[in-house]
Amino acid sequence: MTEVLWGALLLRLAFLPLMPGLTDDPFRYIWDGMLQWEGINPYKFVPSASELEAFQDNTLYQELNSPDYYSIYPPISQLFFALGALFYDGNWVLPYYVLKAVFVTAECAGVLLLARLTTARNVLLYAWNPLVLIETAGQGHTEALLVPLLFAAVWAVRQQRGGLASIAIAGAGFVKLYPFALGPYLLRRFGWRAVWPGALVGLGLSLPYAAPYVIPHIKASVDLFAELFEFNAGPYYFVKHVLWKWTGADWSKTIGPAFRGVFLAFLPVLYGLDAWRDWSFRRACLLLLGTFFVLSTTVHPWYLLPVVGLGVMGPRPSWHWLWLGLCSIGTYLFYVDGTYWIWIWMGWGGAGLLALAMGRHRRIRDWIVQMQGASSGRK
Repeated sequence: MTEVLWGALLLRLAFLPLMPGLTDDPFRYIWDGMLQWEGINPYKFVPSASELEAFQDNTLYQELNSPDYYSIYPPISQLFFALGALFYDGNWVLPYYVLKAVFVTAECAGVLLLARLTTARNVLLYAWNPLVLIETAGQGHTEALLVPLLFAAVWAVRQQRGGLASIAIAGAGFVKLYPFALGPYLLRRFGWRAVWPGALVGLGLSLPYAAPYVIPHIKASVDLFAELFEFNAGPYYFVKHVLWKWTGADWSKTIGPAFRGVFLAFLPVLYGLDAWRDWSFRRACLLLLGTFFVLSTTVHPWYLLPVVGLGVMGPRPSWHWLWLGLCSIGTYLFYVDGTYWIWIWMGWGGAGLLALAMGRHRRIRDWIVQMQGASSGRK
């Protein structure tokens, strides 16, 4: 294990000097942080708003990926953005590296926690994973904060510390919104006593940004992203192509909201299955987040880090998520007019086949265990 952990650290240090060549998200991070130091709520205006004209004549604004969209990054992310922007003096480079250094430190803590939860082989599958290295130390995405919090939640559940688990889930939800959907899993395992610590932490984190416009503005951007954006979403592309062949029409703006509705409708089913089959907390989280990504219209490579991380924590790695994660690196060729589609079909198609094979193997293994138990009972 020691060699794996030292290797993980050295690899992150090697990737740390990289500039944001595969993403422009860090520019929005610094922009949101800069607004906070100017006394402006980052959820109040879109960057292109006339009220922010004084800040638009610089390189940072020109590099923003969605200047006409409200920020969707939750409070913990915003606090880290403000930390990075503390070093902003008109040049984004130093704030970017400060943010990356903080993110990598948090992610290294997550790797150490992972080492307490699984085997050296499984730690290596995450900590040395090219996708993980590129998206955390290389490009500085907030998943570097999210994944350690998910690891912490799993660890806390295994230690029967429901209150601590709820704080970790609240923290994860305030880095990216979707982990809030994991809350009912804690409610089943620990009752309401595991909810209030996370709720109090969430309330405290929300207060600095609280305003009547925050939720409507975030919802407006989320709705637009679901309707207009699409990337590396194999199931979505498949349904879109089938409907186009069938009707001759483009269903893009309909499928995204429909998929989101299906996911929300399926949540009670997942909660019920968790209670019925008594899943492990890790597996329950993995299945819910996996369903979320399967029904998403946009699955950028870094989005997959949570399922890659949770997928290696079990006794048998989730090879389908590892495969999809590696193939998703190839989708960056889209930005240079490269062979984009083959990576999508190879990634999602291969992941589907691997998932089916793993499911079949699990059923056969469970049947053998049952037969052995019945045989022992007869003896």
